[in-house]
Amino acid sequence: MDRILVLGAGAIAGLYAGKLAQAGCKIDFWVRSNASHLQEKGFTVQSIPWGNFTYKPNRVLERISPYDLEQYDLVINCLKCLPEIRLETILGKTIPERLPILLLQNGIGIEDPVEILYPNNEILSGLAFVCANRLEEGNVLHLDYGELVIGSWNRSNSSTSHAIVELFSKVGVPANATETIRQARWKKLMWNAPFNPISVLSGGKNTSEILAQPFGRKLVIEIMKEVQKLSEADGATVPMEQISTFIQMTEAMKPYKTSMLLDFEAGRPMELDAILGNAIRIGEKYGLEIPHIHTLYSLLKLKSV
Repeated sequence: MDRILVLGAGAIAGLYAGKLAQAGCKIDFWVRSNASHLQEKGFTVQSIPWGNFTYKPNRVLERISPYDLEQYDLVINCLKCLPEIRLETILGKTIPERLPILLLQNGIGIEDPVEILYPNNEILSGLAFVCANRLEEGNVLHLDYGELVIGSWNRSNSSTSHAIVELFSKVGVPANATETIRQARWKKLMWNAPFNPISVLSGGKNTSEILAQPFGRKLVIEIMKEVQKLSEADGATVPMEQISTFIQMTEAMKPYKTSMLLDFEAGRPMELDAILGNAIRIGEKYGLEIPHIHTLYSLLKLKSV
């Protein structure tokens, strides 16, 4: 797996692509604009867990041709999950069938549309359990954690997921391949669903500030319980004990401003549907009452118009 195309240049893209570059991969980026700036300056990563490093991409593109795609062994999508961002406008309506796509993104229910678009390609799902922010273009601050969980969405016994995990593992990234990626998706949502929206609706509080107040802590737990119910109904049960584990982990980690809060403060669109809207639709499918998630979604929609 020598040549990799990364879509996006945010915190997740910059951090993990840099580790793949350390593993010896040639990394190209697709960005919407300012390709020449990123090509010239590259990335500076301030990583408290892994040590600081800099690197330059092999190439930075603003347009991808069918010829370009023939050269790659893997596409990693690190773009925000927003309705207006459509893979077919970036990669085209057809891509080489041998080319796998790894979705290293937040949210639930994000894989099926990609599988429908590219039915002959392997679609992999990846979860980054990490505290990382983009400070400015090409600059990433990695505060804490960094574990990756990767699994194939539409293949069994995927050699691709194991090959990706091996690349990350050899440069010190804690990475695991899983056959239960749907459960891992719900597990990540169990953290994202409360902390991302609350950080915005509370006026900019970080994770420590949210948990410091008894009513904030209680709200987080109630939302996590709703995600747990959804996971159970969807046949990918996250154990109830995961709630207390997440509370303990969040209290132990450095105070963190969520990605949704940073997007809101910067005037960028928020991943409302990927994190909350899709969960609501899944709840409706199974006839589940999830009032806290409904309320968060409605308030954020009002705040964003």
